[in-house]
Amino acid sequence: MIIGGSTAPAPLDLGLLMSKRASVTATMLRARPAHQKAEIIAGVTRDVLPLFESGAIHVVVDTVLPIEEAARAHRLMESRGTVGKVILDNS
Repeated sequence: MIIGGSTAPAPLDLGLLMSKRASVTATMLRARPAHQKAEIIAGVTRDVLPLFESGAIHVVVDTVLPIEEAARAHRLMESRGTVGKVILDNS
């Protein structure tokens, strides 16, 4: 599952996908009416957040930088070369 997105390449093993009889589905919230967005968000809250909490799925982190390097973090995101989150650490 990918929530959010990037234009960075994300390799996909079609052979593995087919061997597991899996599928790929893509959608965007941007063009949907507000009531549909609310329904989708409620479903994610109900069905997906517990998977994060249990450790069944996790967030992919590309880079963690100190807050002082916020400009560098922006450059990384603007380059669209990251795969995963760019996190600013304020500790």
